[in-house]
Amino acid sequence: MTDKISVNCQAKLSEAITCLTAMYRDKKFVVVSLRPGKDRTLDQNALWFALYQRIAQMTQVGDVEDARRYCKLHFGVQILLNEDEDFRAAWYRTMRHLSYEEKLDLMGGNALFGPDGFPVTRLFNRAQGVAYTDRIDAEFTAKGVVFADLLSKEAA
Repeated sequence: MTDKISVNCQAKLSEAITCLTAMYRDKKFVVVSLRPGKDRTLDQNALWFALYQRIAQMTQVGDVEDARRYCKLHFGVQILLNEDEDFRAAWYRTMRHLSYEEKLDLMGGNALFGPDGFPVTRLFNRAQGVAYTDRIDAEFTAKGVVFADLLSKEAA
């Protein structure tokens, strides 16, 4: 059985209800988490990687992974702090006391959070992903990084 179903039509709603019913019958205890909105897309992931590559090529931020860590910490964390009470509470409880360098390091692959690092962008819904892209574009375009070719593909 799947642990995540996106409901976007009557058939998916029926599938979710059937799955929940079967899980309840089998286990007698089920935890359900619901939220409105769409998940971010694989296209967003590919776009972000291209943005990180461009940042690495055109700035002194470092390599692609350095750019990814920087963007997650500077833009992604702020989006989640503003929009997600659970994230905000967990961040302040576990991360706030760390130094900037420690936070930045944890945004990349590490033993504690795995190869993707501290969960930020994977928690985004589609709208948060768009906001993240917009913030990266705004800051780095102002620093001379050209994203027009990459972002025009996203709009198409």
